[in-house]
Amino acid sequence: MLQHPLVKALLQLALLAYPFYIWWAITHWHPAAALAPLALLALAKALFGQSPLSQRGFFLLSAIVLLAASILGKAEQAMLYYPVWVNSGMLLLFGWSLLYPPTVVERLARLIDGELDAKGVAYTRNVTQVWCAFFLLNGSIAALTAWWGDWDLWVLYNGFIAYLLMGLLMAAEWLVRRRVRAKK
Repeated sequence: MLQHPLVKALLQLALLAYPFYIWWAITHWHPAAALAPLALLALAKALFGQSPLSQRGFFLLSAIVLLAASILGKAEQAMLYYPVWVNSGMLLLFGWSLLYPPTVVERLARLIDGELDAKGVAYTRNVTQVWCAFFLLNGSIAALTAWWGDWDLWVLYNGFIAYLLMGLLMAAEWLVRRRVRAKK
């Protein structure tokens, strides 16, 4: 069911819209009610997703943490710190792949380009390191916005600036990759 292109697109859109949804929901609902859809989304990805077991486990753990936060009356804090959690998970995933190759970026590159030579593998390793640095920095800033507790600042960074920075990093990497390939 989750492999249908429309369902996958809607799930991605829901994840992108998360900061704006939380910003709106926190002022119109009880925080626990606002958190429930996110927990259900994580649970659905854990139970019905086709991702590797480690990623489904991350989503299951996310759902458990979010539901526990709702029950314990800490829903607002859980919503604020969710981007920190996601960046931490991505940092662990990308960092783990540096220790136990092939790296995440190498796997993606092989899906697109097929075989990679030694220079291609080294390049993807460097890109993976850059993404690790990004997730560390982005997660740290997300933690500061959560700690500060200003919802407007939180939404500005986590709902706009973080995505803008991620897009800029993707664009910069694409330009560098084109340049590296042109030199071959």
